[in-house]
Amino acid sequence: MRLKTIGVLITTLLAAFTMLYWFTDGMRRESIAAEHDAELSAYGEVIFSNDETEPAAAGCARCHGPDGEGGEIPNDPDGRRAPSLHTASLGEKLKVNPNYVHLVVSYGGVVVSGNVNSPMPAWSSEVGGPLNVQQIDAVVGLVEGWATEAAENAPEEVEDTVEAGEGVFNSAGCAGCHGPDLTGSTAGPNISTIGAGVITNFGGDFVTPSDTDQMIADYEEDPRMFLENWIRDSSTNYNGGEPTGMPPHSEDQLNESQLRALITFLLSHTGE
Repeated sequence: MRLKTIGVLITTLLAAFTMLYWFTDGMRRESIAAEHDAELSAYGEVIFSNDETEPAAAGCARCHGPDGEGGEIPNDPDGRRAPSLHTASLGEKLKVNPNYVHLVVSYGGVVVSGNVNSPMPAWSSEVGGPLNVQQIDAVVGLVEGWATEAAENAPEEVEDTVEAGEGVFNSAGCAGCHGPDLTGSTAGPNISTIGAGVITNFGGDFVTPSDTDQMIADYEEDPRMFLENWIRDSSTNYNGGEPTGMPPHSEDQLNESQLRALITFLLSHTGE
């Protein structure tokens, strides 16, 4: 009888332990995952840095800035800027394509822009780059964290001023292609006179839209309406659905107030 009682107690204790383990398993897993993410992010910061004393540093900060806020690309003949990686638009792109950042980091800017002259190189060792799978994952995790945080903290409204519009121009990555002074680069045409009239001949290797007559008519009727149509979806609105090289910007990427301020900024550039 005594052995039976001991057996019942042991069985009860094992059952209680199993239930406790089961109830706390989720929290334990979350804690381990959080610790892993923190370690991955810390490693990503090392790789992202431009610290010459750190063997693992890949030098991403050389172009994108030490905190990923963007900056001028050193020695670039076109004066291009690397975009900020703390933008709501990048966070929204991740919602559409969760592999977006991984693709860009691994295979270069040509993947998303179609521009073979993109200054963003391919970093994956799979295509001849210097970073292995673990290093790519670490950098991607860091950048995705920045972008997700930016999307969650995106401002509800932006003032309709030239200054606020310039902020949108930079944060949305427009300066990365068109240059900080709108004079263009190999990634985007010169639009420094967009406030004086519609630009239909972009020159160089840039696509000339098929419906330039409609572009001219829309600009003459209402420059703001034209720029909204162009920025939202130039392909559908002015090139028969074919790519123009200008990516579309949905309301998830640029809300109405941001777009309004951006257009105010663009129209302030008349070339005078």
